[in-house]
Order: sequence, then C-alpha cells, then structure tokens
Amino acid sequence: MPVRDSCGVFGVWSPNAEYKAAYAAYNGLVSLQHRGQDCCGICVVHNRKLNVERGAGLVSEVFDRKKLDGMPGAVAIGHVRYPTTGSGELKNAQPVLMSCIRNDFAFAFNGNIANYHELRKKLMSAGLTFMTESEMELIGMLYSIALNKKNNIYDATREVMEQLDGSYSILFVDADGNLYAVRDPQGFKPLCVGRDAKGNVFFSSESCALNAMGVREFRDVKPGEVLKVSKEKGLHGKLAVEPKQVTHCMFEFLYFARADSVIEGRLCNEVRKKLGEALARAHPVEADYVVPVPDSARSYALGYSRASGIPYEEGLMKNRYVFRTFIMPEQQIREKAVRAKLNPVNEIINGKRIVLVEDSIVRGTTLTAIIKMLRDAGAKEVHVRVGCPPVVAPCYMGMDFPTYDELIAANHSIEEIRKAIGADSLGYTDLDMLSKAIGLDGKLCMACLTGKYPLKNKPDKIFGRGCR
Repeated sequence: MPVRDSCGVFGVWSPNAEYKAAYAAYNGLVSLQHRGQDCCGICVVHNRKLNVERGAGLVSEVFDRKKLDGMPGAVAIGHVRYPTTGSGELKNAQPVLMSCIRNDFAFAFNGNIANYHELRKKLMSAGLTFMTESEMELIGMLYSIALNKKNNIYDATREVMEQLDGSYSILFVDADGNLYAVRDPQGFKPLCVGRDAKGNVFFSSESCALNAMGVREFRDVKPGEVLKVSKEKGLHGKLAVEPKQVTHCMFEFLYFARADSVIEGRLCNEVRKKLGEALARAHPVEADYVVPVPDSARSYALGYSRASGIPYEEGLMKNRYVFRTFIMPEQQIREKAVRAKLNPVNEIINGKRIVLVEDSIVRGTTLTAIIKMLRDAGAKEVHVRVGCPPVVAPCYMGMDFPTYDELIAANHSIEEIRKAIGADSLGYTDLDMLSKAIGLDGKLCMACLTGKYPLKNKPDKIFGRGCR
C-alpha cells in the first residue's frame, strides 16, 4: 500500500563517558529504517561540541565504521527521514543545529506541522531567514526564541506547543550533554523511553529499536510531556501542557509501526491479527488459501486464516532489496517497482481461489497490479480483504494522504473500487472493528477515515487548498 510516514527518531544518553553513543544511534536507526529511507543523520555531543553527520540514503550506506569511530561521545540523537514537508534534498536532513543565547542545540523530529507555512511566514516577516524547507528548522527557531526568554525548558516548550498545530515527537541535545524528549499534547506520533541494565537511557519512535538495544522495560512518553536526562538528575521531567484531547494515530497500529512494536501498551501484531479475525467474520468467502501482501499484511492474513479455517500460504514472494513502493517519489515509478518487488508463487496460486489480504488501500494502483499478477499466475478467483477501513480524507498529521483526488475511496463506492482493482469480491473492516481491536477508549485520530480533524484550526484555513 503506497503510503508514507514522516520520520523516525532515536536518542541515547549514557552515564559512562567512554560509551560509544554513535554506534548505539546507528543500531537504533537501522531498527527504524522502515520509517524513512530518504536520508538520515546522527549528532553526538563531545567536549561541549555538537558533531553532526548526515547523508542521503540508508543508514548502512551513510555510516561506516570509520565515520562512527570519528564520532566520540556518550550522548547522541539520530534521525531517518522521508519528507512530508520540503524536498528530499540533503539540506533538509536532520538532526538540525540551532543556537540561542544560553546554549547550542541539535534537533530531530517526527511528525507534521499543519500550520508550518503560516508560522514560517510569520517568522520571515520578523526578519528570520530559513536555510531549509524542514519543519524541524521551524521548530528549532521557535525553541531558540523561547529559550532566550524563558528560564527553563518546560516553560520554553509550553510556549512552543502553544504555537504549533499538528503532530510532533522531538528529541534534542545541548552542548552540555543533556538529552531532551518532547511529545505533542495530543500524542499523535509514538515516542517511548527505556533504560538498560547499565543505566543507559534510550528514546525511540518505536519500542522495536529499544529491544534491539537490550531494553526490556519501557514506557510511552506522555502526550504533552517533556523529559530530560542529565548528569545531575538522570531521567526526569514533567508535563509542559496538560492534554485536552488525546488522539493517537491509528495508522501507526495498523501499518506503519513494525509488527513487533508496542504502542500505548498494544502490540501491533496482535491488533492486526484481531482485525484479520474481524474481517473473516464480517466478510466470509469460500477459498483455497489466504495470501498476504508482504510484509505488512501478514498479521491480518494470519488472523483471517485463524478465524476462517482457510489455510495460510505465502503466495507472494518479496524481493528484500527493493524497499516499500511508497518511498518512490512518483506514481509511475511506484507502479513499475511493483513487479520488481513482488513475484507470485505459481505452484500456490495456479487454479486456486485466493483470499488476498492487504493492510489498506489508498490509491489502489499497487493492489491492481498485484491482482493482475495473480490472475496471470493462474488464480481462479481473487477475493480482497482489507485491514483498514476506507481512507476517504487527506492526512495533515504526518501520513502521505495529500489530496482527495488521489484517494480511491473518497471518490468511489466499494463496488466501484472492486471493479477498478479487478477483484472478485472486496471487504473492509469498519470503524467499530478498528476501535475494538486497538482499544484506548476512543483516543485515536481517525481523520483519514472520517474527515474530522483533531486540529486547532480547520485544514482549509491552514492550507487554503482543495479541502472539503
């Protein structure tokens, strides 16, 4: 399913001055590589200096042993990026360096600032100059202004939060070696914190990266919370803003987060299996095999198979060296990449009735190509089952659902979609199934499914373009 999220962030602070934080950041970012493959960066603090290295491409392409050995320091933050604002140019890579009267800082950010253009115009009118198109530069400027006026990070963060509209999980370090974590008051994007047996503190967009560092006990950073790690007090913090409305992004649970990640106490793999089971009950069909679109639909397919009794088979093989098609910047390129990415197993598909399970449908072009491949491989029937309800509205909080015109469910009925993609039948989950599978007492952002946005301002007021 061609959809992209903004970024992934990772941070580490060690009480051991000899600790190689750059290597830890590298390993953490590798675990978050699915969150962005456009560019990446690491910043370490050493002798009151901020050393930043950034590059275009995968973490393993940008950083080698020589480069990491040249980045001493026990405190680091890292970032993987796919742009939601600004181009994929290296100048927009993070972490971003900023200075204020009191200190120097490096920032890394995951999310999407809905009123970015409005705030940028306001700062430029005040005489400030932007070097990039990155939202992180904007946030860094707001922090620089606030820190010049406020006595502490909590008051400064409160001032910044009052101006921002949208989603943001932020990590930043200062030249004194302090590490900070901030999550927006609505908790749109995930951010967690944990500590290993040696007292090293880690922050990450997802818990899977903490697990890779040997962390077994962790918690979510609370919406509106600011955490600080320092030599004097270790890990400490408090709420900068009291949350009025918590709206966790439902798409993190359904698609973007790795299946082994835990968000708000929910294992994503189990959420997806529950939705697969709900699909089987709501949309039964006679078939020979349940086949997932790898990799993200596997959990749904396992749930569907378990509830329906139809055998599960890996009928589509994925080329591990071709990454998600949502990373491709143009639709035409994405379509051509499908064939290089997936290949049907003829011995499983030929002459069989297939339940093809997909996590979601946004534009529909990738799924259309997959169904054609299955029919070319001899599939007798192809019944499509979708783990996410129909996506009918753009997202302004960090997912790439940019316009109504690109959303097939915004402009077509389910029957029209079935015909367009070439399926024999088509079944989705609904909002009730989704809410029950995730839980959280309705504390979810489902704007892309309902068109109701939990923002301070209406999207048409923020963007001034084609919003209904």
